[in-house]
Amino acid sequence: MSGHGSPPEGLTCKATWEDITEEEGNYCEYLSMPSGQWLPSHFGADTVRHLLKTQFPKYLEDVEKAAKDCAAAVRRLVTKGPPVYLSDAEALPLPEGDTHIEKIWFAADDEEISAKLAGALEGDAREELWASQRETLAMMEAAEAGQT
Repeated sequence: MSGHGSPPEGLTCKATWEDITEEEGNYCEYLSMPSGQWLPSHFGADTVRHLLKTQFPKYLEDVEKAAKDCAAAVRRLVTKGPPVYLSDAEALPLPEGDTHIEKIWFAADDEEISAKLAGALEGDAREELWASQRETLAMMEAAEAGQT
């Protein structure tokens, strides 16, 4: 359990508002990279596990919905590119200079797992998806510019 700690007093899940405690078995930490700092998650373990499974498919769904009528929404989603790792600016903030979360540690079973999102694309496949999304955005922006 090297590098891991205990939940800070009064920690609550920012999704469910439940207390996060060792007794509840819902405490987890995330490894922020490249600093290599383990930080307390402000989401409970169940929420983190859910997001690992759903965050990438939700991103794809959100881009698809936004592409039907709103270039600004597509721009917000597509600017950073398709996500690879779990992220949440409020509950899993990264220290300045860090770029992503690499691992999650679940206190209840002393297990470290990858923070890569289920279904996330990497390498050429990610670049192809991102290029397609940027092309869609460019077409939407051109269409909007033609309407003004």
